[in-house]
Amino acid sequence: MEAIIVGALIIINFFTVYKFIFNVIFSNREDFYDSVRYSFTPNIISLFRGEYWKDRVGEFKLGIFIFLCIAVTGLEYMVVNGILRWILNMWK
Repeated sequence: MEAIIVGALIIINFFTVYKFIFNVIFSNREDFYDSVRYSFTPNIISLFRGEYWKDRVGEFKLGIFIFLCIAVTGLEYMVVNGILRWILNMWK
């Protein structure tokens, strides 16, 4: 039951909440792609390229995006699960 709830929340959130968070954090898709690229590039390489602070900011933005998506899904799961348990207990 829990996997179904989480799966449904992820699908529902994908085009609404996650897209909103994406638009707040990243200016466009290229900004997102740069953040992903920086997360896979070692910091020493970015330092030698003169992109150290861009690397750090990109990694931070990507980390915040992932954290917020997981946190929103977790909070929604707790709310939906609590409501479903309350409804099921009423029928007993």
